[in-house]
Amino acid sequence: MKKKTKTIIIIVVVIAVLLYIGASIFSICKFRVYNPVSACFGMLEILFTDKEYTVVQEFPYRVVFSKVNTSWELFEEYMNKRGFEYVPGSNMASTYTYTNGTVQEVISLSMNGYYAKWIWR
Repeated sequence: MKKKTKTIIIIVVVIAVLLYIGASIFSICKFRVYNPVSACFGMLEILFTDKEYTVVQEFPYRVVFSKVNTSWELFEEYMNKRGFEYVPGSNMASTYTYTNGTVQEVISLSMNGYYAKWIWR
C-alpha cells in the first residue's frame, strides 16, 4: 500500500472513533443511554414510525422513549402490563414509585415537544 493511502485510512479511522466517542458522550449526557446507536434508533422509531414507545436500554437501568401526546397513558399501560401498581402519595415532582407487592421501582418521567423519556432508578 502506498503511504498516502495508509495516511488516509488512519485519518478516516481516527475521525470515525472521535465521532463515536462524541456521540457516546452526547447520548450519556442527554438521554442517559450508554449506547448511542440504540438511542439514535430508538429516537427515530418514536419520531418517524407509529410505535408508541420503545425500550432503548435495559442495563444498568431501563430507559424507555415514548411519544409525547399520550405519554402518561402509555406509561400507566406499560406498568400495568408488567404487573405494577402506583404507590399513592409516593411521587416527588416527576418521580413515581410503583410496586408489584415484592419489588418496588422508582421511575423518573420527563418530556419535551418531541419525545418523553422514562428512566428507572
